[in-house]
Amino acid sequence: MTTTKACPVCGSQANAQQNYDSLCAFYVCPVCGRYEITYSSIELINDPKLQSFLFYNRFMDDSITEYRYHTTLSKEKCDEYKKDFEEGDITHGHPVHMDSDIIDNWYPKSFAERVDYIILYLSKRAKHIGQRVTLKVEELYGLLFIDRKEIDAFSRKMEPRQDFICLDEAGYMLNFLVEEGFITTDAKDGSIPSPVSILLTPKGYARVDALQKAVSCGSNALVAMKFGDETKPLREAIRKGIKDARYNAIFIDEVQHNDFITPELLKHIRDSKFVVVDLTHQNNGAYFEEGYAMGLGKPVIQLCKRHVQLHFDIAQKNTIIWDTEEDIPDRLTNRIKATID
Repeated sequence: MTTTKACPVCGSQANAQQNYDSLCAFYVCPVCGRYEITYSSIELINDPKLQSFLFYNRFMDDSITEYRYHTTLSKEKCDEYKKDFEEGDITHGHPVHMDSDIIDNWYPKSFAERVDYIILYLSKRAKHIGQRVTLKVEELYGLLFIDRKEIDAFSRKMEPRQDFICLDEAGYMLNFLVEEGFITTDAKDGSIPSPVSILLTPKGYARVDALQKAVSCGSNALVAMKFGDETKPLREAIRKGIKDARYNAIFIDEVQHNDFITPELLKHIRDSKFVVVDLTHQNNGAYFEEGYAMGLGKPVIQLCKRHVQLHFDIAQKNTIIWDTEEDIPDRLTNRIKATID
């Protein structure tokens, strides 16, 4: 049964469904999008970073045909439901796993990063150059990374922050963006209307161009490999090796996108600092992605299980040969540090 109640993340009116069989609650929020919280992970609701994470990565009602939603269900359960979905059983939709580690890794680590996230979001939200972006106050808080909750000094519990404090901080961020020349807004003299109107300036768009050109100098690494249940240990071993080298592993089947898979895949190769390719399963897609990356001049780190015959065109390339998945993380981390850093 669907009811209307306050979203526990942002406070907006949202549609909610309680599923007592699977012990979870599902929300469709105009600010946070579609998400599901299992009762075993209910503490995530109190994470101040969650609102901005959902706002920036939200699945909205207008993309309902994709059936995607964020959830705190386990990765294994998400993989199971995703497989069912791809085989035509849409009962559980297309879940996208989230947890505290994923949110922390995504969340900007500095003030400058926050500013960059904000400017890039505004450029994507405006369908046309010079178009104003209109946001409700709850959306503005998500955009500007305003913490709606904090630990109370006396109770030591996570408590909501007072609205006037949040508005004051939002005003500070908007004033900074105006003073830097990145935006104009109808928020004036500390007063923020709801909705608030924001317009990227030519200087703001110039900053967007610079950021997009700099993406390939960032921290993402696309991984090309065969995806499936049998390669889950391989996937996690590669992920760990990349993470231990302080980079972010991008697996295209985990990426939220609206385009067809090939253009989105090629975009991520272009935007990655380097590419990791496992050729154990003689996957044609992996060979294609490696060739495309090499054509762009991207560094490519090649892996393959021992005794698998590589194609002669790339057989001479220095390859990390592994016997078990446990061999991969340390070897991959060391190769990244030696050849990429």
